[in-house]
Amino acid sequence: MPSAVIDLTEMARVTMQQPEHSRLFQAWEKQAFIWITSESLLDEFNEVTGRPKFRRLIRPLVRDAIVEALRARACVVEPALEFPHCRDPKDDDVIAAAVAAHPCYLVTADRDLYDDAGLVAALRDLDVCVARAGEFLNVL
Repeated sequence: MPSAVIDLTEMARVTMQQPEHSRLFQAWEKQAFIWITSESLLDEFNEVTGRPKFRRLIRPLVRDAIVEALRARACVVEPALEFPHCRDPKDDDVIAAAVAAHPCYLVTADRDLYDDAGLVAALRDLDVCVARAGEFLNVL
């Protein structure tokens, strides 16, 4: 079964769409893939989605339910200490989790991750495939 680290942008989309309307969340619920995360990613997700600009888009109860489901049923890894770094250091947490979980997909809508050919190649060498959500869902 494939596994995937889902970046914060995609996690926020799942939460804004309502999980029951998200194809990505539904695929995970149907056990089509193993969702990989880390405590630092979950903490960052809580912090980011608690900001004022997200409060009007994301209901705290929905966010909390998703985090609770991930803590209970996702594979929580200890991030790798050595990994290729992104041009945006804010993305290092998601990369570190993906490298720790390899082989896996890193599902992202972040151009700093999928448009950086050097980073994508370095991750591929570590058995991490960078993909957008639609591409990943097509693989499933």
